[in-house]
Amino acid sequence: MPPPKKTVARKRLIPVTAIAAAAALMQASLFFAVAPSALAQQRSNHKEAVKNLKAYAAYKAGEYDTARRMWEELAEKGNTTALVNLANLFQQGQGVTEDQKRAMSYVIKAAELGDARAQYELGIAYEKGTVVGRDIKSAAEWLRKSAEQDYADGQFAYGVMLATSYGKGVDKASAAERSQALEWLMKAKANGNVEAADYIKILSKPSG
Repeated sequence: MPPPKKTVARKRLIPVTAIAAAAALMQASLFFAVAPSALAQQRSNHKEAVKNLKAYAAYKAGEYDTARRMWEELAEKGNTTALVNLANLFQQGQGVTEDQKRAMSYVIKAAELGDARAQYELGIAYEKGTVVGRDIKSAAEWLRKSAEQDYADGQFAYGVMLATSYGKGVDKASAAERSQALEWLMKAKANGNVEAADYIKILSKPSG
């Protein structure tokens, strides 16, 4: 008489999509092998990200007061996304009295905290003399900081500044400035800035 067959419980397979989603969630959350202080910071960042999304949803729904209050709470914690969004509200006068100086104060704070977009906006403001006084040196400094963070618009603007020898004109740029400008414009193009191609063509032509 043959021995009885062993009954093996069949394992229920998790769909590949579920595995991928779980892996992505784990990677995004980084809840493994993390020091308690770092873990607390990540949880805090997650909460802030969720609150930013809720504020943005309120903004898109035209609930500007709700969005503003949520962003102000986040801004108190140094959240740069909230600071940039508050700057936009006061610049456009959406749900608040238009206040360009207050808008710029949010941009400056976000830039000082390292936000690449805010650094770009502040650099452009200094270049044009918008709200803040025109200061090419400060403009170049903030645009460079934005560019170094791989922000395409910052790379383009800084490249153009070098290509024109800080606003003097393309024909005034030195060989070193043209070379550096080309590098930044190539990076800007690679990162999706469509305007960079025209300047690249100009700078690629032999001078003289």
